[in-house]
Amino acid sequence: MDGDVIRMLYIKRNFNNKLNIILAMRIRGIFDYFKPYGFEIPDWKIAEEYDLRPNQIVRMDLNTSPYLPQKWLKNFESKILTLKINHYPDATYRDLVEEISNYAKVKAEKIIPTNGGDEAIDIIVKAFIDCGYEAILSSPTYEYFRVSVELQGGRVVSVQRRENFADNLEGILSAINDKTRAIFLCSPNNPTGNTIPYNDVLYILDKASDIAVVIDEAYYEYCGKTFIELTETYDNLIIVRTLSKAFGLAGARIGYIVASKETAKLLNKARPPNSLNLMAIELAKTALGDSETVHKNVRKIIKERERVRELLSTLPKIKAHPSEANFILFQLLEGDTKLLHRKLMRKGIVIRCLDSAWPQPYLRVTISHPEHNSRFLKTLEKILKEEM
Repeated sequence: MDGDVIRMLYIKRNFNNKLNIILAMRIRGIFDYFKPYGFEIPDWKIAEEYDLRPNQIVRMDLNTSPYLPQKWLKNFESKILTLKINHYPDATYRDLVEEISNYAKVKAEKIIPTNGGDEAIDIIVKAFIDCGYEAILSSPTYEYFRVSVELQGGRVVSVQRRENFADNLEGILSAINDKTRAIFLCSPNNPTGNTIPYNDVLYILDKASDIAVVIDEAYYEYCGKTFIELTETYDNLIIVRTLSKAFGLAGARIGYIVASKETAKLLNKARPPNSLNLMAIELAKTALGDSETVHKNVRKIIKERERVRELLSTLPKIKAHPSEANFILFQLLEGDTKLLHRKLMRKGIVIRCLDSAWPQPYLRVTISHPEHNSRFLKTLEKILKEEM
C-alpha cells in the first residue's frame, strides 16, 4: 500500500427508477481532504449561467494564445491522410525530439517530449516523490504542482513569496529537510508574471545540490529568459516547457522536459508509453520549424500587454502589476473583487479570480486580440463607475 488509509466509497445507482444497488469500493484516504485542480469552466456552461450566447464570450482566463495557427493547420491538412494512425507512434519520438533540439538549442539526449507541461510535471513527481516525502513550492504558483505531488502521496510545503512576488530564497532553503525531494519554481511565474533572477537560481542549485530543482518555463517565449544552459552543469536542474502558450497549440497537448543526460535517463523510466498522438506530433514538428511566426505573435502580445497594463493603471481603485508573461495580475484596492468578477462575466468577459492564494482576491487577465483587450478595459471602466 502507498500509506493512504483505505476508505469505503458507497455509490447508489438507479436502474430505470426501479432498483437501487449499493457498490462498495476501497479508495485512497487522500480523497477525504484532497482539493482537485480547478478545471476551467467551459463556454457552454458560462453561456447558460449568465444567459449569454457563445459568441458573446471572450476568454481571457486561460493564458493561451489568441492566434489560431492557420498556416500550420493547412500544412498539417496535407499530411493527415498519410498518417499511419492505426499504428502507435515511434516511442522515442525521434523526429519531434530533433525539432525540439533545433528550437531549444540543446542536445537531443537531454529532451523528453510530453503530453503537455502537466504530464511533464507528473513524470518528474513520479520519479522523485514517494509517499510521505515533500516538495517545496514558492507560493502562489501554478496549482498543478500541488495536485501532482499530493496525488503521488507527497506533502507540499508552501513558502510564501515576498511582497514584490520574488521567491523567498531563505524561506525555501530553510524548509529543506531529510524528506525534501523537489523544489518547484516557475519563471515567469503563474499567476504573478515575474521571473527568477539568474543568480537566485544558481544559489538554490548550489545550496540544494542533492534535490531536484524544477523550473517551469511555460511562458519562456514572452520573456526570453531561460535556465536551460545550466542543465549542462547541474544534474539537479529540470526544465519544463510547453507549446500550449506562445505556440498557440494548447489543444494539441505537446510539452517537453530538458535535463542533463543522466537525469533525462532517470525521468524516461517514469515516462508512460505512447502518450503523444501522431497528429499532435506532426503539428508540433511544423510549429517548431516556424519560430518566426511564434516570435511575431509574441511581439504583438507583448505590445498589447504593455498597453493594457498602462491603461489598467489609470483606472481608479486598480493596481496592475508588471508582467513578463502573456497575462497581467491586478487588484481591486476598494470594493468587492468577486462582485467585480461576476459583473465582468455577465458582460461575457471571462478573467480569472484568484481567491485562495492571498488574504484578498486578485484578478488575472490574459492578453488577447487588441479589440478584445479594449472591450475588457472599457467594460471594466464602466463597472468601476457603478456602485460596487
